[in-house]
Amino acid sequence: MKIFFTATTAFVGLVVLLGGAISSSEVGPTLAPTLPAGDTAPAAAGAFTGASSTCSVPDPTGTGGCVTPATAWVLTQIQATFGRRPASCWDAHAWNPTSDHPAGRACDVFYGRAGHFPGPDDVAAGWRLATWLRTNAGALRIKYVIWQGRIWSTSRDEQGWRTYNGGGIYDARSATGGHYDHVHFSTTT
Repeated sequence: MKIFFTATTAFVGLVVLLGGAISSSEVGPTLAPTLPAGDTAPAAAGAFTGASSTCSVPDPTGTGGCVTPATAWVLTQIQATFGRRPASCWDAHAWNPTSDHPAGRACDVFYGRAGHFPGPDDVAAGWRLATWLRTNAGALRIKYVIWQGRIWSTSRDEQGWRTYNGGGIYDARSATGGHYDHVHFSTTT
């Protein structure tokens, strides 16, 4: 099965094309946030300098909603650094009124097949993105990142990657609820 999310936006003069095939491998959950030997998180291209924190940019992942300029900028940085990935940003999230998705301040970048536990290569690739988001959190205006049943937040940085429990809303044991099939990031603006 292949899932493609493709959309374009002229934000900052860049065209964002997010898409690609999702692999069909499945394995159990992997909780250890480790990168392959010698792997380091690349630096971001620079800090986001925009001021608006309103959901005013059409969601480049094609949801029909909007994202903040900072969120759109992070997506361009992810594509420039990691290439095309299936992604989804804006969503009403009616079941979770505290979600950053309806405000345009969150995106999910998928690894493996949606709804399934990804294979080892996708897990490692997801950790590269999650670690990069954490390493460059200040420049990217990242508030928190969730991946592989773990959460990291700027407000609790000294605690590192903590166990993600779903916040009483999501089943943290499931591939999607525990964020095993996608890296979630939320921005501060």
